[in-house]
Amino acid sequence: MSLSNFKFFLVEALTNLRKSGVMSFITISTIGIALIMMGTFLLATMNMEGFLSQMQSEALVTAYLKKTADADSANTLSLRLTSMDEVEKIQVVTPEQAAKELFSDPNEQQLLQIGITAEENPLPTTLRIKVRNGANLSNLLDKLKNEPLIDTFSYGEELYRQFEGLSRLLWITSLVVIILLGLASLFIVYNTVRLTLFMRREEIIIMKLVGATNWFVRGPFIVEGLIQGVFASTLAVFVLFLTYNFVLTKLAELIPFFTADVNLDQLVKLAIKLFMMGVVLGVSGSLISLRDINKFSRSTALYEGV
Repeated sequence: MSLSNFKFFLVEALTNLRKSGVMSFITISTIGIALIMMGTFLLATMNMEGFLSQMQSEALVTAYLKKTADADSANTLSLRLTSMDEVEKIQVVTPEQAAKELFSDPNEQQLLQIGITAEENPLPTTLRIKVRNGANLSNLLDKLKNEPLIDTFSYGEELYRQFEGLSRLLWITSLVVIILLGLASLFIVYNTVRLTLFMRREEIIIMKLVGATNWFVRGPFIVEGLIQGVFASTLAVFVLFLTYNFVLTKLAELIPFFTADVNLDQLVKLAIKLFMMGVVLGVSGSLISLRDINKFSRSTALYEGV
């Protein structure tokens, strides 16, 4: 495509956008709203995944030793587990220390000293294991299951599974929303271009009578769809970035321990994805509506008296 042809397509596209201002506004708004909703779901999913990664990285596995384990065996086990690649550090908590933590109030500690001796303390010796990397959590748990001195262990499994299920649900929802909104946007662009074709059918017929190819006729409409996609994606990115901090503030109020883990690079990548989706939706809708451009032929011109 030569530069002169592109200039012609651009001028024709801008002229058509100005003439059909209401339809162009509806198309750009529809694609923009669709992209905003897509971006919102994608941002929510990205934040949830970041939150899960943070939970994994800060995971603290509490291993409860059997009653037969004494202080020496607990320290030996701690040293051996510390040498594992998955473990960052381990804190050994004796039954006495666990009882003091359980009854932290000074009055309760006085009762504790009176009522429970070291032999009567029902609390086991525990190991608080800090995981080096969240990705190593499952490997560490498998190894802990094979340790004979460890009776049971916990790591907030139920809470983690709930958030993991919510993350999967968000991904599935995001995929469904993207597909549905994408189809809706394509439908709007398709009908807008079809209406424009109908309004300019005589001009198109004349262009074909003087030798214009189908792709030359399609050119202005494709550029028009491209411009609509660019405007819509720019609008969506602007709105998302403008409201992002506000939404995070509200989420922090609803979920106090929730922290956002989406950095600037991820936001830029998301903006690029939305920009590309807007362009694809605009151009694809134009191309689909221009499939039967061949019906504007010489016979059509003779039939309509052109």
